[in-house]
Amino acid sequence: MSNIKTINELTPGEIASICDHTFLERAECYRTIVEKGQSGVRMYREAFDNFLRGTIHGEHVPYAVCIQPEEVEHAKEIIGSRGIKIASVIGFPEGPKYSTEFKIGRLEDVADAGADEIDFVANYDLARAEDYHLIAEEFSKIGQIAQEYGVLSKVILETSELTYDQVREVCEIANENHLDFVKTSTGFGSGGATVDDLEIMRNSFSKGVKASGGITPENLHSMLYAMSGRSDGKIDLDPMKIRIGESSLLKKLAGENGSESGY
Repeated sequence: MSNIKTINELTPGEIASICDHTFLERAECYRTIVEKGQSGVRMYREAFDNFLRGTIHGEHVPYAVCIQPEEVEHAKEIIGSRGIKIASVIGFPEGPKYSTEFKIGRLEDVADAGADEIDFVANYDLARAEDYHLIAEEFSKIGQIAQEYGVLSKVILETSELTYDQVREVCEIANENHLDFVKTSTGFGSGGATVDDLEIMRNSFSKGVKASGGITPENLHSMLYAMSGRSDGKIDLDPMKIRIGESSLLKKLAGENGSESGY
């Protein structure tokens, strides 16, 4: 059932309903900021638990959280009964670094741990080399196994590494190979979501489109226009069709200070 809304009139709560709220740091990130006698691991654990609590009790509750694979089971225990979906990144943030077999193994692990969705990074080096048959093989294998586990699949293209023609080609391959979403960026690459990339993705992929990497209150509406596939200023606010990856957007919309993360 459609949920057609005027983009310029969207409330923060409505925007939250299509957001994947992210926490993608790892414990080693805290080693450089701890003082002598402090534990980076403990600081990380406190930060992640604060993230989960903030997600549950925040003014605007997101559709999903997007986290590292090793945190899925813990997150499931904390928020699994709250109706918030749990998405795990896979092959993140360097998709070419990990084999298809590795990504499939991680998919199976996080599905068993309770993940509802995966965000896996494509081997964008293959796209740049235009080895599209190899991309199709990976997408087909991952898409089929995700379906077997009942897990929604999002592929991260890392659009800043690709030409417009390559973005279009990879989206068309994803469309043919069981995947549910195409997503712009990891937030760790040389660039994030752009209007041009999102328009290409929307026109080349028949299911879901996710914008991530540098989404702010200032550019949000233009990104939503691009993802909507419409010319009337409206959007179907369906989380199976539209997602936003963010770590600080909801806080900023609520008037709080957000992080400086790539998300």
